[in-house]
Amino acid sequence: MLKKTTIIAAFLILTSAAKAMAIPARTVYENDANSSAIELKVWKGYGLTINLMSTGETIKQVWIGDPSRFAFTSNGGLCPSSGGDSECAGGKATVIFLRQIDPIDFPVSTSGDGSTQITLLTSQKQYQFKIVPATGNPAYTSLVIKSDSDRPLPITRPRTPLPLTVQKPQSAPSPQTIKVPLPQPVAVLRPNPGTTLNGAIQRNDANALAFGLAEAGRKGQVKPGSTTWNKVQDAIKLLRRGKTRDEAISLSQVDKTTFHQLLELGRL
Repeated sequence: MLKKTTIIAAFLILTSAAKAMAIPARTVYENDANSSAIELKVWKGYGLTINLMSTGETIKQVWIGDPSRFAFTSNGGLCPSSGGDSECAGGKATVIFLRQIDPIDFPVSTSGDGSTQITLLTSQKQYQFKIVPATGNPAYTSLVIKSDSDRPLPITRPRTPLPLTVQKPQSAPSPQTIKVPLPQPVAVLRPNPGTTLNGAIQRNDANALAFGLAEAGRKGQVKPGSTTWNKVQDAIKLLRRGKTRDEAISLSQVDKTTFHQLLELGRL
């Protein structure tokens, strides 16, 4: 009986490990991480790693605004506030692991949802993220910060004039040709339909929406500079900052039907 129980326990552990390995990572690039506020969720029982290996940076110090709900460890020693690299005991840190802890009664002001801010000071710059406690199945358990040199190049459509022929009155000897240029092309990345990573899905949604907007502008379905055009542009920016589709629709106030039609158009 004991042997059977041990086998079942081992199977459950291996199954949980396999599920954890299948959880995707979220990817952002250096400029995106520095130029906009990114919200990160830390799921209870899973935690979150912030990985700067691709940038070649060393994490010097880490601060959490409200430490009553989160704790962290690193894969190397952090530095004293006045010390240099030689005083970073245990090697250079490139990865931070965050996890939820049972709330501690600290005499500090906390937000209603338990969220707070984490600051990472590296050898080159400073990163700040909003971290929010979450429960249930995680959409991602790792944030990978990549160098901007690794960012894929955008695909642009060539701008070609659309000739329109307008007939003059009968007294005119020949028709007059008026050339109307198309709107400025929108640089987009074609989404990868096979991608299943949560962060990548949001970025692909942004690219698909941008591509759909460009197609709609080319076909004259959405006029560049119109209210709808500007709202869709706002939705694209929100998706690239990690917002969900519903959040992007709500915050940009774009029509929900128009949003999904452009999204589908961009995936064709």
